[in-house]
Amino acid sequence: MDSCLPAKMIIYLFIIGCLSGLSTSQKLVVTHAPKYVTFQEQEQPLQTSEVTKVISHTLGVPSQSDLNWKGLLQGSFFQRPKANVLVTVQMIDGQKDLNLRNKAEFPVDTDSAGIDIGGLMTSLQGNFLDSNPLLLDAGFDNSVFDIKSEYDVFKKLPNTLRRMSDRLLDVDSVIQEHATGTLNTSLSSDLSLMGELQMIQDVLNTVQKEDKMLTSPTPDMYSFTISGLLGVSEKHGKDSSQVKDASDLVTDFLHQMTEQFKVLYKDNVVVEILLITPPSSTLIRKGRSLQETVEVVKNTTSYNLAPDYNEMYPVIFNICLWLLILLAIALYGICYGIWNMDPGRDSIIYRMTTTRLKKD
Repeated sequence: MDSCLPAKMIIYLFIIGCLSGLSTSQKLVVTHAPKYVTFQEQEQPLQTSEVTKVISHTLGVPSQSDLNWKGLLQGSFFQRPKANVLVTVQMIDGQKDLNLRNKAEFPVDTDSAGIDIGGLMTSLQGNFLDSNPLLLDAGFDNSVFDIKSEYDVFKKLPNTLRRMSDRLLDVDSVIQEHATGTLNTSLSSDLSLMGELQMIQDVLNTVQKEDKMLTSPTPDMYSFTISGLLGVSEKHGKDSSQVKDASDLVTDFLHQMTEQFKVLYKDNVVVEILLITPPSSTLIRKGRSLQETVEVVKNTTSYNLAPDYNEMYPVIFNICLWLLILLAIALYGICYGIWNMDPGRDSIIYRMTTTRLKKD
């Protein structure tokens, strides 16, 4: 009787291991990064609240607080990526992971209600006030494909399920270039997923045509959210063939998207895929309205409030202060030397003021 216990224990542990291997593991997958952006293996999970800090460090932009995570090494001071692309893929618990080709991947632990993309983009815009970087946040929200950007050219893209359904019938649509398997566009759950992928592809196509948006020297930021896998899982079940086909579709699309961004930015881009399991309800995507900054400024000026200092203020202040001190010391030294110069016959002052040279 006792000899059977070890065998039963081994079988029990094996079953638990298999079941845990099938569950979705939250992680950040880096599908592309330039050579000067170095990631290292890290067992410590990355907190969702620090994802925006990782993006800030990859772009060489200071964040409001230090990054405690050690998976990203200090980058080059003279080189930084021209763009960062973050794709947040929301998956149901127990769903099989996406088989993504990657340069690095790290476990992720959820410690906040959502990813503060709006705060990150506001910080980027505040650091480059004189420029107009391409900042874009896109996702499917309340039956609307919402694209937040200061460029009006993106407003022409399909933003409703009906318009997106018509867009998917075009020759250059996502379902024409990728295998959809058992997915059906007549179902709202399947249509939402394919519409999200089509939205990302349309954004890419628009940027490729409007190359003037890439001329800014400041880094660009893209944030996309794919939540359609949740709807497909809830509609058909997480073990259904539709979920498997949907996962394969998303995987193939993300591979193609990575290659297109590499070509668009000539390899000078970081592409990250955040695989996350929302707790009970859909993970909150903290977007921003591009009108909020203007409204805040209008309200604060009525109270005669002083403007907030930028985090770069101490650096700029020290550069100006010590530059003025050095210039003052140099000017004092020059004046002191000229004042005490002996205007003898062998000096340049004597030679330039003699009457003989003037007559010649």
